[in-house]
Amino acid sequence: MRYYNEISKEDFLSKVEELMENEEYPYETSKSIEKDLDKVTFDWENYTTFNSTQGFCNYPFGYKELKPGMHLFFTAAGGDWEIPVCFVYYWGNGELRAYIPKDGNLWNKKEKCAYGSENDFDEAASYADGEDNQDKIIEKEYSEEKLYADILARIIKK
Repeated sequence: MRYYNEISKEDFLSKVEELMENEEYPYETSKSIEKDLDKVTFDWENYTTFNSTQGFCNYPFGYKELKPGMHLFFTAAGGDWEIPVCFVYYWGNGELRAYIPKDGNLWNKKEKCAYGSENDFDEAASYADGEDNQDKIIEKEYSEEKLYADILARIIKK
């Protein structure tokens, strides 16, 4: 279970902007964020920033408040050869934290990596079959409703 703390929308967005617009982002973040994102291996070749105008794979993008006081910033990252992974920033324990939803998100749960970066040859080969297979993965696994439900079930108010 993860916990979020109350913070004003303005203060939260200011902290997210400060993080994402730092010239060292995404390669230098807090230890907490690094640990939070370590559960899934993905590349940072392509990623959305605070001022991006759109996200990837129809993921939700940017600021959302899923319930009163629960401020989230949706973003995604992935290499050219990967389906990007969606994650959120939130305010917990007095700092920005990150969370990668499992349900409704597009990443290989067996290999714990972005689709396209599998170590399992058979799995990687089936992904590499082309856009048709990528489209099947997206159609089968992506669900905005499940993303939101996962977040609401795992991040609660402290």
